[in-house]
Amino acid sequence: MDMLKRWLTLLLALLSLAAPALAEVYAGTTAALSTVTVRAEDAGTVGAAQAVVGQRVEAGQALYPMKSQKTFASQDGDVSLVSAEVGDDVSGEVLELSPTERYTIHCTVDKAYKSPATKLVHSGETVYVKCTNDGTHRAVGIVTAIDGAEYRVLTLGGELYVGETVYLYRDDAFTAAQRVGIGTVVVSDTEVYEAEGELTDLRVSEGDHVERGQLLYATGGGEITAPVGGIVASLSCQPGDAVEADQVVAEIVPDGAVGIEVQLDEADAARLAVGDRVALTFAGYEDEDPAPGAVAAISGLADSGQYTVYIRPETDTPLPLGLSVEVRTVE
Repeated sequence: MDMLKRWLTLLLALLSLAAPALAEVYAGTTAALSTVTVRAEDAGTVGAAQAVVGQRVEAGQALYPMKSQKTFASQDGDVSLVSAEVGDDVSGEVLELSPTERYTIHCTVDKAYKSPATKLVHSGETVYVKCTNDGTHRAVGIVTAIDGAEYRVLTLGGELYVGETVYLYRDDAFTAAQRVGIGTVVVSDTEVYEAEGELTDLRVSEGDHVERGQLLYATGGGEITAPVGGIVASLSCQPGDAVEADQVVAEIVPDGAVGIEVQLDEADAARLAVGDRVALTFAGYEDEDPAPGAVAAISGLADSGQYTVYIRPETDTPLPLGLSVEVRTVE
């Protein structure tokens, strides 16, 4: 009887060694194994996104339109220099404008009439100018900039001498009680216009006369496009946002980089190793044969107390993100 028991025990042991191990089944979700960062090539302003998160895009497909940055003349004048052409990638001066108004007056309220109203000037207001010597040199101007008690006036007409001292008034009768300051006449500086990015439009040439508010040139514009085909994982801009050159504006999961993530505890994770074969059944495709795959990586222990197992599917079918997947081990 003892001998029979020993033979039965040995037979059961041999059978247990020959029996195939049962397959393990885990729940997973499709997720990005890697992403490609999309950056703005030039500074500018973006329009409404032309793609949505989760959408598959082709390489070169538009993600955002870029609004061009338009520059207008701040005053009447003549274009004295154009230093760029359409298509140039500029970083600095584009053109110079010599103002029609020949004189600028640097002013202060020090000699203004002693009243609160005359000690306070406003940008854009018209003032009347005459020299302090004998009052024969006169002009009319407009306040263009204010810095505390100091301000600047750009002349719109009249005749003054460079370097002479002038009084400024609010009325053309040069009433003492309307005097708002004293200033010194200088030659109006040539205005330099600068830009960053590709010059996409140029509306003037050297020698052209332009008026205040006239369009001079534009930079930027065009589109921000997808550098690779894949699924849009994120879009980080809203319509009207200003972006800098090289700023991240989107993330794309390239084709072939959608895998499966499985969250496992330590005991289950220990049953798997990189390279292990698995069979994948995707939600909505249960009637089809499982797709093959392999364990690509296993993360370290997370704060949640679980490990993340990354699986790379072997299928040509484009997979969306967030799809439920049944993962079955293969012996």
